[in-house]
Amino acid sequence: MKTPWHIWVVGLITLMWHAFGAYDYTMSELRDAAYLSMMPEDQRAGMLAYLDNMPSWAVATWALGVWGSVLGSVLILARSRHAVNAFVVSLLGFIGTSLYTYMIAPASIMSQGGLGLVISGAILVILLGTMLYARAQVVAGRLR
Repeated sequence: MKTPWHIWVVGLITLMWHAFGAYDYTMSELRDAAYLSMMPEDQRAGMLAYLDNMPSWAVATWALGVWGSVLGSVLILARSRHAVNAFVVSLLGFIGTSLYTYMIAPASIMSQGGLGLVISGAILVILLGTMLYARAQVVAGRLR
């Protein structure tokens, strides 16, 4: 079966989106000065405090969320049905990270204003959309 054009489009666009999340995760975990310097000083201080106080379980869920979605997009491009599983792992990671960010450490989100909530909402919508797309492609027999 020839690969439909939309698999390439969705796979490539979501890979670029999720790759930015992986870049953000990596630069944040490395505390890269050049990357963090793009933030205003007050936001940078809040972000560093947030990162320094983040428990290892929250870092682990963040990693699962980020790298699961990157893998899911790669698996869409590879036409693998396991893309759905990767997105489920990513969703679980997102839920765990959101639990920490919005319920346990809510003061951290205040340093970002409403932007953090908007970004989290966009991440969730794109993640759910990509997961549902992958599932539909498995049902249609396009991902095996």
